[in-house]
Amino acid sequence: MAAVTEPGSAEAPVAIDAMGSDGAPAPEVAAALACRARGQAVTLVGEREALTGAGAPPPIDVVDAPHRVSMADEPAMALRRSPQASVRVAARLVAHGRAGALVSAGSTGAIIGAALLELGRVPGVRRPAVSARLPVPGTDGVILIDAGGTPDAGVAAMVGFARMGVALAAGDDGPVPPDARSPGPVPRVGLLNVGAEPGRGNRAVRGAHVALAHMEGFIGNVEPADVLAGVADVVVADAFTGNVLLKTIEAMATAAGLDRHGDAGALLLGVRAPIVVAHGSAEAATLEAAVGAAADAAASGVSARVADRVASRAQTVGSGTPR
Repeated sequence: MAAVTEPGSAEAPVAIDAMGSDGAPAPEVAAALACRARGQAVTLVGEREALTGAGAPPPIDVVDAPHRVSMADEPAMALRRSPQASVRVAARLVAHGRAGALVSAGSTGAIIGAALLELGRVPGVRRPAVSARLPVPGTDGVILIDAGGTPDAGVAAMVGFARMGVALAAGDDGPVPPDARSPGPVPRVGLLNVGAEPGRGNRAVRGAHVALAHMEGFIGNVEPADVLAGVADVVVADAFTGNVLLKTIEAMATAAGLDRHGDAGALLLGVRAPIVVAHGSAEAATLEAAVGAAADAAASGVSARVADRVASRAQTVGSGTPR
């Protein structure tokens, strides 16, 4: 049994939701074995008999969770009906300090729901967001936020996404309050839209443009071509639009014959510990990379850093209103 530490601790193992992927639990077990072989501590969370049948040996820590949330389930209802669902149990391990981070290839809605139920939001955030790093040439990766969390995000939610994205992009040496007039380098923030003109887009996007105009580093609307040209360090979108862009880029990479097994998933921001969201179709190598990303996030304290910077603002962000 893993020792108890603080939530998000780099000293604790990474919890793997072993019932999350389309092929579960075989890819998760294979990823756990590969992680253990290179010295990364992991805890598999899922139906014990299924994990044993998939090859999980005694040296790997296993926490029994007899239920799972499928892609067809309504996440909130399924999580409340099944407190022992694998993703919720895995999030509980993180909340109790028995794991330092969580990796899941399950339903994004279920992952976010489990994180909110067991970990809770950080102060100043009402809508967590999925942040993905797009592999844009000549950059360290353009941050796309929200890439899958809140499809119907309103103005305040998108402003909150921008602030979390800036805190993530800025790193330890960046500006603390994103709206402050800082002498240091400020991440460039673009709002994903169908055109560059301020009046383009739906009501929420137009409102977000007005609100973000007061943020230092905001460069206005950006189109997909601008995103791929690296004109912004942070690209803000509602989850529907952001996820479509992300999957389009991924499909183009696959069509071009690029190896995507090293894709490490996307980091969920706005909750109290690192959670990495992987694709449902993830294979063992992809999940192994996601575990590495989760361990790195725990070691760097990125979730706490983003939380501190968002919480430093007196105004609550990400409420999802007004529209």
